This record gives sequence, C-alpha cells and structure tokens, in this order.
Amino acid sequence: MEIIEIFEFSVISSPTGVNQKAILTTKLNPKSSMQNEARLLHVTGTVQGVGFRPFVYRLAKANGLSGYVKNLGNHVEILVEGRRDSLEAFLEDLPGKKPPLAHILDIRTNDVPFSAHSEFSIVQSETGDFRDSIIPPDTAICEACRGEIFDPGSRYYHYPFTVCTNCGPRYTTVQNLPYDRKHTTMADFPLCGECELEYTDPLNRRYHAQPVCCPECGPVIWLSDSEGNVLAKNYEAIERASELLCRGSILSVRGFGGFHIACSARAEGSVRELRKRLGRPAQPFAVMAKDTDIVESFAGLDATSREILSSFRRPITVLPKSENFALAESVSPYLHNIGVMLPYTGTQYLLFDRVPDAVYVMTSANLPGKPMLIENREVLGRLEGIADFHLLHNRVIANRNDDTVIRIVNGQRAFIRRSRGFVPEPIELPFEIEASLGVGAELNTTVTVAKGNRAYLSQYIGNTSHVETFKYHSEVVRHLVRLTGIEPETWACDLHPSFSTTRFAKREGGENTLQVQHHHAHILALMADNSLPPGSKLIGIALDGVGYGADGTVWGGEIFESSYSGYERLGHLLPQPMPGGDLAARTPARMTLGILSGVLSENELNKLPLSFPRGGVEFTAVLQQLERGVNVVQGSSTGRVLDAAAALLGICSERTYEGEPAMKLESAAKRSARRVELPISFTNYGVFGVPVLDTTELLLGAYELFGTYSPEDLAFAVEESLARGVSELAVTLARKKGLDMVGLSGGVAYNEHIAGCIAETVNEAGLDFLSHKRVPSGDGCISFGQAVAAGFSGKPAD
Repeated sequence: MEIIEIFEFSVISSPTGVNQKAILTTKLNPKSSMQNEARLLHVTGTVQGVGFRPFVYRLAKANGLSGYVKNLGNHVEILVEGRRDSLEAFLEDLPGKKPPLAHILDIRTNDVPFSAHSEFSIVQSETGDFRDSIIPPDTAICEACRGEIFDPGSRYYHYPFTVCTNCGPRYTTVQNLPYDRKHTTMADFPLCGECELEYTDPLNRRYHAQPVCCPECGPVIWLSDSEGNVLAKNYEAIERASELLCRGSILSVRGFGGFHIACSARAEGSVRELRKRLGRPAQPFAVMAKDTDIVESFAGLDATSREILSSFRRPITVLPKSENFALAESVSPYLHNIGVMLPYTGTQYLLFDRVPDAVYVMTSANLPGKPMLIENREVLGRLEGIADFHLLHNRVIANRNDDTVIRIVNGQRAFIRRSRGFVPEPIELPFEIEASLGVGAELNTTVTVAKGNRAYLSQYIGNTSHVETFKYHSEVVRHLVRLTGIEPETWACDLHPSFSTTRFAKREGGENTLQVQHHHAHILALMADNSLPPGSKLIGIALDGVGYGADGTVWGGEIFESSYSGYERLGHLLPQPMPGGDLAARTPARMTLGILSGVLSENELNKLPLSFPRGGVEFTAVLQQLERGVNVVQGSSTGRVLDAAAALLGICSERTYEGEPAMKLESAAKRSARRVELPISFTNYGVFGVPVLDTTELLLGAYELFGTYSPEDLAFAVEESLARGVSELAVTLARKKGLDMVGLSGGVAYNEHIAGCIAETVNEAGLDFLSHKRVPSGDGCISFGQAVAAGFSGKPAD
C-alpha cells in the first residue's frame, strides 16, 4: 500500500485563539489495494497532556493505517483501518511503545465496519465527560529539554521553565477540568508565536503540552534579598544563587509544588546554622546532587536504588551512607542512611551549572507542623531570619506537592511518602467499590477518593492537629473531588474521637460516615495494595506508634485475622504503661521506666542510664505516676517499645522528630558486631486469654546484658527478638486459622532488619508474605484503607 504525506488545514482550538492550523495527515494512495478491516479503540488512563495523540498518529503512519485519534473528555478514541497484519502490529505497539508519561489503564477494542477513511488525522477533541480524566503527575525535565537549556544555540538556552509533553509540571498547575491551558496556572502566560507553532504541530514534542513556554512568553525567575529587593533576574539570578550557596548562605528556592530551603551540604557550619534557625536539631535533611557519580561519593547505590533515583519521577531515595561520607555529619546525624534526590527542574539543574560537584541540602520550606510554603509573599514573611536570600518565580502553584520519599526495604521499593511524581495517578483496585472518601488519621495524613476500580490517593498533607494543615487537608479534599468527579456516598475516618479528620468526616458525611479502626485500615490498604480479591482473608501484622483501639486503649502491635468486611484481634504485644500519655512518646525514658518498673526495684531503676528533660524531679514524678496509676495509659505500641530500648541503651534520650528513637536504634543495630540472644516469651492476656508477646521480658533481657555487650549488639538483638516473636506468633495463628498469607503494615515496616526478619520467618514456615507495593506502609496508607472499607461496606460478604 502506497502512502502519501500531505498537509490539510483543519479548524482547532488553541490557547491564543488561532483557529487555522496545519494538521499533518497520512493519506492512502487511491490506487493502492483496498483495506478490509477496522478497529475502534477506547483508551483510558493518563493519556491526555502526555503526547499520546501525536504518538498514536506516528504509530498509525508507521503501519500504513488510516482513521483518526481524538479526545473524548475522559478517554481517547482511536479508529484505525488497514490490513490485518498492520492492525495487529499497531495494537501490539500501542501499549508497548507509549510515551514515557502515559499510563494506560484499559484499552477496549471493537471490530467495526470498514469506512474507507483516506487519511489518519488528529481531529478536534469533542466535549465529553471530563470527571474521570486522569491528570499526569509532575515529572523531571527530560533529556531533550535539558539539552536545550544547556545549548547556546537554542532559544531555550538557560531558560529554567523549558518543558515538553514528556516532562515538567502537570498536577501542580491544574486548577480545573478539562486539562487545557486555560484551566491551568499557565493561563497567565499567553503563548508567543514560536511557542504557538510548536504547541499546534502534531509532530513536535511540545504539541499540546500545556506548560510549554519560552523566555519571550513564560514565567520569570529572580533572586531577592531577605526583604524582597530584586538582586538579579533570569540565568544571572540562578548563577548568583549557586555562588551564595557555595559561600555558606541559606536560600529558599521555589519549585513545582512549593519551596525548598537550601544550603551547601558540604559545609558543616551552614548545615548547623540552618538547624538552629529552623529549630530542627537532628531531623535528617534530604540532599540534592547533580548526578549519580556525585551521589556515589557519599552514598551507596545498587541497581534498584539507582533506577528509582534516576527515574523520571525523581523521588528522594533513602540510601546507605558510604564509608567515606563526604558531606557534613549534621546533614543526617547518628543515622546510617541519607535521603538523596537528583535535580528534576530546569532551575535545579542550572544551580549545578557552575559548580557540578556541589551537593545541596534541599529540605521542604515549612515551619514545624505547618504546610509547605507556596507563595512568594508568605516566604518573605515566614522565613524572615531563616533564609538569607530567595530564588523566586511568578508561576502560581495551584496544588502543594511535597517530594516523594522512597526507601529500599529487602530489595523492594517502599514508599515513605507518596507525593510528587506519583500523585494524582490512580491506584487500581482488585474489584469495584461504591464512591467513597477516606480522610486519613492525624499524622502523615493523606486523602483518598475512590469509585469503581480506581482509588486516587492525594499528595502528602501532614499533621492535621495544626489548624493550617487541617485547612490544607480540607482544600485537598475539595480539589480531589472536583478533579475526579467522585462524589462520595460514604465518608470514612478513624475511630479516634478527637482527631480533626474524624470530626470533619462526620460533619461532611453525616449518617453516611464509617469509622474504621486504625490498624484494620492499615491491613485493608495492604490487601488492596496487593490486589487480593473480595473474599480474601489473611493474618495482618500492624506495627506502629499508636492507634485508637476498639476497646478505647492504645494499640500499635497488632495481629489480626482480616478480611475486607471485618477483623478479629487474635494477638498483640503485651500492653505497657505509658506514663504521661503523649509525653511518653516525646521522652523515651518514660517508656523504659513504664516497662521495667514492675520487674526492677526503685534502686535498680535509679541506676539506669536514663535522661529526663527535668532531671531527677521528673524521674521521681514518673515513678509516682506509675505507682498511683495517675495519667498512665496502657498501650501495645511497637514504636514505644523500640523507643524504650533506645533510651535504655543510651542511643536516644529525646524525640525531636517523628520516629527518631527507633531510627537511631536501627542505625545502631547496623553497626552490631556480635549476635546476642534475648528471650522471646509469650503469655495469655485479658479475660479471653489472647496470646501476646511479652515485651517486658525482652527489655529486661537487654537490661541484664547491658555492659556485657555493646549498645549496638543489644540494639540488633532487641529488633531481632521482637521481629522473631511477632512473626512466630503470626505464623502460629495463621496455621490455627488455616490461612496461608501473612502481611505486614505500619511505620515499623520501614525498619529493614525487622521487616526482613518477619518476612524470613513467614516464608520459612511455607506461608506467603505480603508487604506494601504502591502505597506507604505508614499512616500515609490509612486514607486508602478507609476508602476501601467505606466503598466495600455495601457489598455482601463472600
């Protein structure tokens, strides 16, 4: 069949109102042989704003097919006509060779009558139902665009906002649907003539790339001092910013979804000063390096972590420190690992232009408990006394979007935070559910809306006990509902009556509100994450800090028999006294006293190497609390047991950030040189004699060996015995119930030693071990589990 390329003029819409546009089409030579088959395809997924239609055009052309491709609101329709072998080749390559940002969820193909189209065209989109449209996530600048910003001959030379259909901001620019430029923050920047030509040329990689712009028509970047006075613009601003960073200054840098605070990660003085100004004495900072060669000078990379770090999603990847750690020790103090990311914006790459071996601290610009800053004006006010200079631009950030954080646990990707680069991509469910919305818990909160077989997990929100963060949470709910078009029939929330998210869900959902126990939400998220079908049951292990239990006490070391419709608490850690409630989380020594006060004398307790903020006065007060049972909460928390061990071994005496004692305990365990056996014992607890792991005996064993073995050896032993005890109990309960799957969720699952030990024990018992794959193990998955519970609640149990 002979192919003729021609240009035809068609009427299309464009951001500048230009109506006439040359559409490149592929025409069949009328003298060629007659075609005899046709296929009509409907493609759903992330197929808009990612160069999918021009890709389809080129693929059809390569296979000598006629027909058309067009957007129909929430999906793309393709008609292809031609010989059978050509059609089959097209259908095979469509998913296999798709653009890098496209994500196909479903292709429905039907045989249709041959209609003798003489050409293949990209035709004008039709108005349709945009409610199920999938907005692409923000992704790193592609190699082609990066090449242009470093090419002196390119009109994009040194322009930091250079993008195309294969890269750049998407979700953070979207204000409404359909996803057209006029509904994004790029509406403030009308296209110039040259950008208009690229935007409307189907063979150009900037065809219908909504964020496309250039120095003539796009956003502007500038450097200001702490008072907002402009010091430089354009590339000169970036060049001077990099010089200031290398000289020891602290800067705020505006990105896709918010601000970073940056300083040189090689300068101990700068990092310590940043900690002082932020009031973060020990919380690890993420760093950014130009490429993996520089990363390998201070961190270890294997094939898996290299692939994740370098992917177009560009997450912060938690890596082990190298032996010759070439950065300031205060970047990630007392930890064996460090969060690392590569540049993902043009601005970030240009910051390395003159200093390619630089490494910058890049930490989210937010005050404790508050959302990340996104506006120039608020940065100038709230970062007064923190940032010396500001690298600003004038593109509005429609949606905050913090960096994704990933850790490799037992060779597998584990989300600590799922945000930029992934949101708002849907998570496919193993079955269809009714429209639902999960509001999350309180810490590390996310929101999930779900309907049918798709769940949309929001970006990281944070601690909703703070008023500003809760306001942000409400904004995310409204925006996610608007973008997805999912009006929830059922709202789901935590059991905790004091959570602001619980009150919010009850106010919005009224009688259609379902309260889901915290740890059951964890296990439900795990089940759906692993695509378990509706009738599935498993033994779910949920290990975390605290969660409100069905009996009104604190839970956090749970073993459930779980299904999508309910759970039974089969076992747990021995409940321990938590003197002072939340104070026991902030001062780990309180937990140590709580656990050991029943087995050691006051004189022995006095000799423990414990530290209290108020010294001996607080020590005495805690003992009196325990003796009298005043303001003492009972809890089965795994996190608090690890905290108590960290305090007992002198590894961490104060928690200054979430998870600090347990993280330092894990890092200490990494340095262990000898293996130590600690007791693993079980007892029956409560009226019903529920089997529990005795954590008092575990900690007492560590106490008795303290001084004989190093803190590092005992740290390893505590983790090992805790993991073995939990997994052995879970295996026993699985066999008793006749179940063949055991899964792990909760924040403790990020501990590679504990998670690996549990997985090994389960697998050695001949059972299947499940861990999270697509959502976080921590509280970032709670909203997902809640939404699954709410959407599933109307289904009959299998």
